[in-house]
Amino acid sequence: MEDFDRSGGLAAKAMERMLSERLPPTPENFTLWYIYFSGRNPDLTRAIDLARRDGLTTSQTLCDELYKRFFTLDAEAQAIRETSDKARYALGRILEQLGNVGSETERYGNALSGFRDELDQPLSLPELRAMIAAIAVETKEIVDRQTALQLQLQESSQQLAEMRVSLDSARREAMTDGLTGIANRKAFDLMLVEAMDEATRESLPLSLLMLDIDHFKAFNDTHGHLVGDHVLKLVARMLTECIKGRDTAVRYGGEEFAIILPRTSLENATKVAEQVRAFVGGRQIVNKARNANYGTVALSIGVAQFHPGEPSTTLVRRADHALYSAKRGGRNRVAVGD
Repeated sequence: MEDFDRSGGLAAKAMERMLSERLPPTPENFTLWYIYFSGRNPDLTRAIDLARRDGLTTSQTLCDELYKRFFTLDAEAQAIRETSDKARYALGRILEQLGNVGSETERYGNALSGFRDELDQPLSLPELRAMIAAIAVETKEIVDRQTALQLQLQESSQQLAEMRVSLDSARREAMTDGLTGIANRKAFDLMLVEAMDEATRESLPLSLLMLDIDHFKAFNDTHGHLVGDHVLKLVARMLTECIKGRDTAVRYGGEEFAIILPRTSLENATKVAEQVRAFVGGRQIVNKARNANYGTVALSIGVAQFHPGEPSTTLVRRADHALYSAKRGGRNRVAVGD
C-alpha cells in the first residue's frame, strides 16, 4: 500500500497522463494509469509500454481493452460463478428428489409388509378384494412418483448439460480476441506452456514468432481507428492463412501478434517468419465498401527457439528482444534471437 505522499504523486501522474493523451478522466482510465505508474501490475505495464514503444499515444479503445483485460471479471470467470450457483441449485433439487424417493420407497415397503402380515390371516372375499385394491393404489402411487422423479431428473440432467455448454462457450469466448476472432493473450499463455511441456516431454523443437505492425499508430492517425481495426482483422486473417497444422496465431495485444510453432526448428521458424512477412506485405489494404485503397502494411518479426528448462516468460522475452532488433534495424524485417 502506498503512503499518502506516494499515492498523491501517482494520482498526479495518472491525471497528467490522461490530460496529455486527451483521455477523459473516468474512474476506469484513472485506475489504469494509477496502477501503471505504481508498477504493481507488471503485465499491464508491459502492455502499455509495448503500445507506446514507438512513441505512440494511447487511444480510448486501447484503454478500454486494457481495463477489461486487467481489472474486470472476464467472461469465463463470470460464467463459472453463475454456473456454479445454478449447479448448486440443480444438485440440491436432485438430492431432495432422491431423498423423497427414499422415503416413499420405505413407506411402500412398509405397506407391503403390512399387507403380507394380513394375508397370513384368514380373509373373506370382500376383505381380500379390498386388500388387493389397496395394494393397487399403493403401487400406482409409487409408480406415479417414480415417473415424476424420472421426468424431474431428466429436466435436471438437461439443465446440467446446458450449463456445461454455457461454460464451454464462455471458455471459447474468454480465449478469443473480440476484434480479430483469433486466440487472445490469455489463450497464448496457456497454449505456450502446453507446447513447451510437449517439447520437453518428447524432445521436440518449439519456436515462437513475435510480430508487430510497423508504424501502426501513424496509419491510425491518418485513416482513423475504424480503418485501423480493419487492418488488425485483415492481418489476423492473413496470419491464419500462412500457418497450418498445430501452429497457432494469437493477437498478443494492440498491434502485436504472436505465432506458436510446435515441432519447428529455429531455421524453419525463420523461413515461416519470412513467408509471413512477405505475404502480409504483398497484400493491398482495400475497403471495398468505400472503394478505398490504403496501400500495404509491413511487419517486423522476432524469432526465438525454446530452450528446454526455461520459463515461458524467458522465451517470450527473447522473441520480443529479437522483435526490437528488427524494429531498430529498419522495420519490415525478420530478426533471430539468441
